[in-house]
Amino acid sequence: MSSQLPNETLSAIFENLSPSALTTVARASHRFRSVAERILYASVSIQEALPRASPTPTRTHTCASTLLARPHLADAVRKLSIRWHTDPGPREEYLPAALPVLRTLNAALRTLRALEQLELALGLAGAPLDARAVLDGCAFPALRVFAFSGVGRGALSPKLYTAPSAPVAWFLAGTPALEQLHLLDCYEAIELPPRALPRLQLFRGSAPAAASVLPGRPVRLLGLVGHEFVTERDLGRIARASEPVRGLDLSLMSVTPILLRDISRHLGGAVEVLKVKLALRHTLHFALSGISLLAGLSPVLGAFPALRQLDLSPTSVDGVGRGNALEESALCTTWARACPALRHVVFPSKAEWRRDARAPDLWVVAPADGPAAVWTRY
Repeated sequence: MSSQLPNETLSAIFENLSPSALTTVARASHRFRSVAERILYASVSIQEALPRASPTPTRTHTCASTLLARPHLADAVRKLSIRWHTDPGPREEYLPAALPVLRTLNAALRTLRALEQLELALGLAGAPLDARAVLDGCAFPALRVFAFSGVGRGALSPKLYTAPSAPVAWFLAGTPALEQLHLLDCYEAIELPPRALPRLQLFRGSAPAAASVLPGRPVRLLGLVGHEFVTERDLGRIARASEPVRGLDLSLMSVTPILLRDISRHLGGAVEVLKVKLALRHTLHFALSGISLLAGLSPVLGAFPALRQLDLSPTSVDGVGRGNALEESALCTTWARACPALRHVVFPSKAEWRRDARAPDLWVVAPADGPAAVWTRY
């Protein structure tokens, strides 16, 4: 009976199977294999732990070799995610094992012209290696999402990293469809041609990188990473995006109220969603304790007139204390006076509060089994 079904029907059936079940199905017949393989390879995700005692990324090498040996699969791959977890410390000793695998991976990537999402976190930051080792010669005209880290200088000081570096600007210039760009450990400016990345909507990276990418591009969702200090110059350039930044994620850096105030001067007018990890104890009055530390945010939040969603869940509970329902409700009311658009607050305790639609002055706790946190756009 199955032999009478068209491939489109088989594909619709197989798409509901788990990867392990698909692997079993692929062994049943040559026809089943041709359909199941394309589904299996449409989305490839590899995570490898690479201790120094066993530094070879075997799974990555096997996958890349398979794609090279079966070129008919190249146009099936839409998403490729590779993450290597290396040990802390100098990464140079990983290179003898990693370089041959990177050469094979690069050869495979050159064939994946239908790729729409590419995520590479290679865990080799600080080693004398740059992006060309894996991306040289690659062209992805349909690529919409690109995440790249673990190669190049990373967070090392330029004084400590003397190897020549090729930032990814040359690669990004050839990705006209890109909508999301994640460069979590790029701490330098990216010199893009003015017409590059015309569709970019989301950027996540350091302030210097953001300051070089956002001007003239329609980035509405921004995530900053790195140090507590952001220069006025960088903030001014970030504000020159062709669209106002409406979603701001500061959960991957420690943010003082002073920095939040500086950010508000440049970006605050349009931000509707703010996710932030606060660093409070060193910046507010020493006499404050517990959740009362958060009361000092009212003047800062007032500089975000469009703010609807405030997520403080990345903030350490140890840093601000665990408040009770009465304290959290009172803070919501206080903040809403400073920021009338506010509708949804998540505290460091992970408790979610929402403004009652029928009684705007009333804040209610979202049930534990209720809807997920609203911050889903990142």
